[in-house]
Amino acid sequence: MTSLTAATVQLELRAESTLADFVAHLDDLARVAAAQGADVMLFPELASTGLLASITDHDVTTSTVASDYRQVLPTYTDAIIAGLRGIADRHQITVIGGSHNRLAEDGSLRNTAYVVHPDGRVESQDKLHLTPQEHALGAVGGDRLLVTSVGPFTAGVLICADIQFPELSRYLVHRGVDLIFCPSLTWNRRGVHRVRTGCEARAIENQLYVVMSPLIGHNGLPLDAPMHAVGRALVTGPVDKTIGINDGILAEAESDGEQVLVTTLDRDLLAASRREPEAPGLALRRLDLYDSLYA
Repeated sequence: MTSLTAATVQLELRAESTLADFVAHLDDLARVAAAQGADVMLFPELASTGLLASITDHDVTTSTVASDYRQVLPTYTDAIIAGLRGIADRHQITVIGGSHNRLAEDGSLRNTAYVVHPDGRVESQDKLHLTPQEHALGAVGGDRLLVTSVGPFTAGVLICADIQFPELSRYLVHRGVDLIFCPSLTWNRRGVHRVRTGCEARAIENQLYVVMSPLIGHNGLPLDAPMHAVGRALVTGPVDKTIGINDGILAEAESDGEQVLVTTLDRDLLAASRREPEAPGLALRRLDLYDSLYA
C-alpha cells in the first residue's frame, strides 16, 4: 500500500450535555468517513470543549472557566479515550481524536492529542507551544515529539500553534516523517491565517503532507462571553510540478458548517517530489552552511 485516504473533520462546537452525546457525535462523523473509504481521521484541538455544557452545579462564565478546564474537563479524558478506541475498532479506522484537557502525574494541566489505532494502541502528543490564554489557565507545554506510523506514512502531530514553529517539523523530518496532522482551535481570523499559513509553509519547506482539522461555531459558553471557533478544514502538500497542484491545496472545506473532508495521499508521489525537487528542497539543503551559521 502506497496511498492513504485521510479524513479531516470540521467539527461543530455543540453543547454536549453528556459524555455519551459527545462520543456519539464523533461516532456519527467516523461512520461518514469510513463510508468514504477513510483509513485515518482527524478531529480538532480541544474537541471536547462542548462538554462544558455538562456542568449543572454552576453557570459556566469567564470567572469559572479556568477552574472548569482544570477540574471538570480532565475527568472525562480517560472515558473519551475509551470511546475513541471503540470508534477505531468499530469502523477500522485510525482516529486522531483531536486534543483534550488532562491532568499530568505532576498535577499540571496539559493539552493532549491521542492517536488511537484500530488494534487498540493509543499514543499521545502534548501541545508544546501554549498560547497566552493557556498559560493564564496554568497549563504546561510538553517536551517530546511523537513519531508514529499511519498506513504507509511516518507521521507526527503538531497541535495548532505548534505548526508555526519550523524547528519542530524539521526535527520530525529528521525522524522520517512525511505526514503531519494538525488539530486546531482558533477564535479569530488572524488565528485562522496563522495556522493555515503555517500548514502550507511546513508542507512546502519539508515536502510533506499536512492535514488540519478546526473546531467551528459556538455553544453559548461561557455565558458572559461565548467562544466562537472559526476555520476551514485543509489538506496541503508540496508546491511543485510532481505533485501538480500550483497552490499546494489538495482539499479544503468550502463552507462553514460541520463536514468531513476526505482526500487520498500518495506516498510514492511524495517520494518522487523529494527525489527530484523543482525548487530547492530537502535534497538540496546546505547542512554544512547551517552548522556554520550556528557556530
